Amino acid sequence: MAWFVGTVLLVALLAALLAPRLLRLEQERQERRADEHYRKQLQAATDHAITTAVRARLAEPVVDLHVTIPMRVSVGDVIARALEDFALEVPRDHAAAMLRHRLEFRGHARWPDLITDAFDDEEDHTP
Repeated sequence: MAWFVGTVLLVALLAALLAPRLLRLEQERQERRADEHYRKQLQAATDHAITTAVRARLAEPVVDLHVTIPMRVSVGDVIARALEDFALEVPRDHAAAMLRHRLEFRGHARWPDLITDAFDDEEDHTP
């Protein structure tokens, strides 16, 4: 019976010593998950904004084969899409960075007829 009490006391001591570390690890894990969730939602909103711009460009009627209709997608489009789709308020610099990344990833950044403010300097957007 004494060994049982000793074992229980040892387990209680270990739990008391490890509890703060386990709580900290759990908080860090939750923060990483929240950051990843935010990034995924922002990426989805950005992709939706780009897709909407591509579809709007393709929906324009072709009246002259020598005139290329530009694709317009702005940081404001990404912010509006994130707010509309996910009720997510996104800072302008985060939206601009993700828009730059997704335009480059999808190959739209090299389009000569792309009109966007994602590559503008942040100094131009002072409130």
